[in-house]
Amino acid sequence: MSHHQFPKINLNFFVLLIFLGMLLGNNLFAKPAKSNDTNSTETLALIERILPGKSSSFILETIAPKNKRDSFYIESKAGKILIKGTNTLSMAKGFNFYLKRYCHISVSWYANDVIKAPLNLPAITKPEGEACRFDKRFFLNYCTFGYTMLWWKWNDWERLIDWMALNGINMPLAITGQEYIWQKVWKQFGMTDAQSRAFFTGPSHLPWQRMGNLDRWLGPLPQSFIDNQFSLQKQILKRERSFGMTPILPAFAGHVPKDLKAKFPNMKVTDLGSYDTGTENDAFFLDPMDPLFVKIQKAYLSEQQKLLGTDHYYGADPFNEMNPPSWEASYLASVAKTIYGGMKAVDATATWVQMGWTFYYDRAHWTNPRLEAMIKAVPANKMVLLDYFTEQTEIWRPTDGFFNAPYIWCYLGNFGGNTQLAAPLLKVAKLLPAAENDPNSRQMAGIGSTLEGFGVNDFMFEWLFDYAWNKNAANTTDWIREYANSRAGNEDPVVQAAWKKLLPIVYNNQVSGVGLGNIVQSKPMLKGHGDYTSLSNYDYSTLANILPTMFLADSSSKSSLHYNRDLVLLEKQVFVNLAASLRDSISKAYYAKNEIAFEKNTHLFSSLCDDVNTLTATQHELLLGNWLDEARSFGITPEEKNYYEKSARVLITTWGGEDNVTSDYASKDWSGLIGSYYKLRWELFFNELRKTIKTGQEPDMVAFNKLRAKFDWDWTGKNQVEQKFPSKPSGNTLQTCTDLYKKWSLYL
Repeated sequence: MSHHQFPKINLNFFVLLIFLGMLLGNNLFAKPAKSNDTNSTETLALIERILPGKSSSFILETIAPKNKRDSFYIESKAGKILIKGTNTLSMAKGFNFYLKRYCHISVSWYANDVIKAPLNLPAITKPEGEACRFDKRFFLNYCTFGYTMLWWKWNDWERLIDWMALNGINMPLAITGQEYIWQKVWKQFGMTDAQSRAFFTGPSHLPWQRMGNLDRWLGPLPQSFIDNQFSLQKQILKRERSFGMTPILPAFAGHVPKDLKAKFPNMKVTDLGSYDTGTENDAFFLDPMDPLFVKIQKAYLSEQQKLLGTDHYYGADPFNEMNPPSWEASYLASVAKTIYGGMKAVDATATWVQMGWTFYYDRAHWTNPRLEAMIKAVPANKMVLLDYFTEQTEIWRPTDGFFNAPYIWCYLGNFGGNTQLAAPLLKVAKLLPAAENDPNSRQMAGIGSTLEGFGVNDFMFEWLFDYAWNKNAANTTDWIREYANSRAGNEDPVVQAAWKKLLPIVYNNQVSGVGLGNIVQSKPMLKGHGDYTSLSNYDYSTLANILPTMFLADSSSKSSLHYNRDLVLLEKQVFVNLAASLRDSISKAYYAKNEIAFEKNTHLFSSLCDDVNTLTATQHELLLGNWLDEARSFGITPEEKNYYEKSARVLITTWGGEDNVTSDYASKDWSGLIGSYYKLRWELFFNELRKTIKTGQEPDMVAFNKLRAKFDWDWTGKNQVEQKFPSKPSGNTLQTCTDLYKKWSLYL
């Protein structure tokens, strides 16, 4: 028996501790639960990141799959939440089901979004479960790595990977950091590091360089960026694989540096252009019949496998928005055969993943005989096609299910990171079940999303991956009610009703397409709109009538981050819609030579721009300053910081050089961008109109557009040192929305 004396315990203090422990859901001394089960270990780590301190409130069990389908079941057990799943992703999906259904928690893909957890986790009233009907759940697009993830670091990626796991996604595109590997490969073929860096574009345009659309633009790429992105890719792949995902890594599709000609003067290459950024930036395609082609493919895949391992899926997309050297079916077949042959030489179990955007974009040239020849040149089931833009056109239908090759039905939904309220849920909720149940759907192997940017319509992507597990998601009325609860953080009839009313207006089949924007973002003109700022086609007044109902939400909803964001996005949309009628009033006044009406309406237009700028300043992901500061953080010296900022500015405005044809493609309602760019170029236009309003003659748009294009390009050369844009949200969201609505309500 020990002779050590125990200290006296203050009984009242001890009872207080017990009481506090009970009050905090047994988490006062909680540590993350431990498990020897790999599935459980990874899921518990996810739970701890989403709900810090509460992972010990969950019990996780791995179960055997039924009919080879991923599934999960949840129930309450011994005061805890039991989640059973066939694998890590199934458990993560079950956890997300619990968060939405019982906690009314919406987990976004943004790392800065704080998750507000209930003090005590709600019990599950009855056991529930779901089984996934699709083996493959694909996510991302080459362009997303520019328009959204360009400046992301690990904390951003960690949240996105968690979001993908929560939504059951198992096939993410994983193309970060490949320049590090290409640099090693090009060195094997006689190029210096400096030459390969000059071949690469600047950071902002790497997605298009990777697709073979252009070279060199805004380069050379800094070595530090190449090295850091490769390190980031290793973190990304490690986490994705820990969830049981199968990342799709890049392969060689024929795009080569022009400098290789010096070492291999007889190599057969074709100039494929440069997206109007100048002939010096033209991309070149190596003929697959050239013996060098397979050598490069083998070199790249061998180096990549050595450095990053493999999950046996490889993305390769020859001729993306480019004309091949020949349209002969036999030639296209030889291209496919050679590309896949190089993959198989390095990885005997390789599967080629080909995006179908090419075949939608230029359907006139990609006839069935040509497409069939290309697909059938690859062994059966070794090419998986992404039917890229199915909400617009389902390519699988006129091609007899891609000639019986496996394909993934993909919703695109966002081009360029545009920030319009636009997502055709009602349309997709009919198209997708029709495809799934079509007796001729052939090898429809999965569903996915090929979004170019994260924009503002988060719910559409959550719906898509919910549908993979829950057929009843096709009942959009029920689904949107649950979603509204997760946004409000509680069951608020007002928020539910608002979302229900939004569906047939904003989220219908008329509002999905390229360059969806608004008049504020448009190149200034008295009639029509810019090429990449086409207006949404719905009744603007009906949308404006929904806005005031949102202010009637209860106090609990008004404390929700997501309610506040949704309110801002709705009000923002109502205001930029109003800008269209103000522009028309300006036009009418100009042609009527009515200077008083002209001045009144131009003043209102500028004031509205200021207020949208103020409104969006309340939201972190709608800040130009955040985008620019993230870019600058990649640099060490002032020169480096300015270099990265230039890259960031160009992508979201001119895209290419001065007066590039793709200007405004990535238009966004961002605070800072509205005030310093969109508003000022409209005011430049108004000033030009003042010179000719007395005559009422047509303005000289050729001359003005040169002036406007110079303004646009000059803007890309400025930096955060000269004019600082805040990178942190400002203002009380609810108060700002209320005040601005009162100001403009008479005009709505």
